[in-house]
Amino acid sequence: MPPFMSYVAYSTYNYRFADPSIGTTKYDNLRLVRAFEYGLDPASSEAGFVLTHVDMVKHSPDLIKGAVDMLNSVSANAGPEDVSVAFHHMLDAMQRIEASMETMWANSRPKDYIQYRTFIFGITNQSMFPNGVVYEGENNEEPMSFRGESGANDSIIPLLDNLLQIPMPQNPLTNILKDFRSYRPKPHREFLEYVQARAEEVGVKENCCKDAGTAVLYLRLLEHVRSFRWRHWLFAREYIIRRSSHPTVSHLIPSLSNEFYLHISQATGGSPIVTWLPNQLFAVMDLMRNVWYGLSEEERAAAGKKVNEMMANVEDANEKLDKEVERWCQERGVPNKE
Repeated sequence: MPPFMSYVAYSTYNYRFADPSIGTTKYDNLRLVRAFEYGLDPASSEAGFVLTHVDMVKHSPDLIKGAVDMLNSVSANAGPEDVSVAFHHMLDAMQRIEASMETMWANSRPKDYIQYRTFIFGITNQSMFPNGVVYEGENNEEPMSFRGESGANDSIIPLLDNLLQIPMPQNPLTNILKDFRSYRPKPHREFLEYVQARAEEVGVKENCCKDAGTAVLYLRLLEHVRSFRWRHWLFAREYIIRRSSHPTVSHLIPSLSNEFYLHISQATGGSPIVTWLPNQLFAVMDLMRNVWYGLSEEERAAAGKKVNEMMANVEDANEKLDKEVERWCQERGVPNKE
C-alpha cells in the first residue's frame, strides 16, 4: 500500500474503545486515535465522519461469509435453496451496513466537512502538484503522486462488484476505480481478486439468473449496491459539490490548466467528482434493468409488489441521475462523457 493517507489509516485502523468491554456494539463507544481538527471530540463532525465508516465496516464479516457461501454453493451446483441462504445472509448484512451509513447525516454535519477536508488532500491530478511531490530519501528523490483518502478504498462494495460480476464501462472513470485497488491492504486486495476470479470461474451471474427466484434475490442484492452508491452520491453532492464552485480546491489558487478543474482529491481520491460516482451507479442500474427484463412478464409479476416497485424506482433513479449529472456538468463546464 502506498505510504500516504489511505482509507484504512484514517478510518478503519484509527479507532479505540471508550470502554473495551462494550466494543463495537455501541457507536457511542467509539473514539478516534488520530485526528486533524476536532476529531478527538467524539461529538465533532470529523469524528462522526470517520467513526460512521468504522461502524459500517463492523458488519462486513457477515457479508464475507455470505459471499464465500455463495461461491461454494454455485461451485457445487447446489439447488436454489442453498444459494438463497447465502443471498439472505448478505442481504441482512447490507441492510445493517446501510442503516449505519444513513447515520452519517446526524453524526457529521455537511457544513463542517471543509474543516478537515483539506487534510485528506492527495497529489494525483491536482493543480497544486502537477509534477508530483519529492519525498526526501524516498524513491531515489524522484517525484511520486498518490491519491487522497477516499471511501472508494473500502472493500464492501468492491466485494459485491466482483461477486455479482457487475460490468463496468471501459472508460477513464473505470480506470480510476481500478487504480484505487492498489490503496487497499494486501489481504483485501488478494481476497477481492480471489472473489472476482472465482465468480467468473463458476459463473455466479449466469447461474443465479437461471432460476427466477434466485434472479430476484440477485436483483435485491444489486439494489443494495445501487442504494449504497446512491447514498454515497448524495453525500458527495451535499458535503462537497454544493459547497464548492468547482469540484477541486483549485478555485482557491491559480490553476495551471483547466483540466484540473475536473478533479478533487479530498474524499474522492483525485477522481472527477461530478461524473465518477455516477459512472458506477449507471453501471449497476443498467445491469439491474437487463436482468429484470430478461425475466418473462409472468415471472416479473410473480416477483411481487415490492420488487416491482423497486425496479420502477430504478427506472426513475436512472432518469433523475442522468439529468442531475448533466446539470452539474453544465454548471461547471466539464464534459459529461469520458
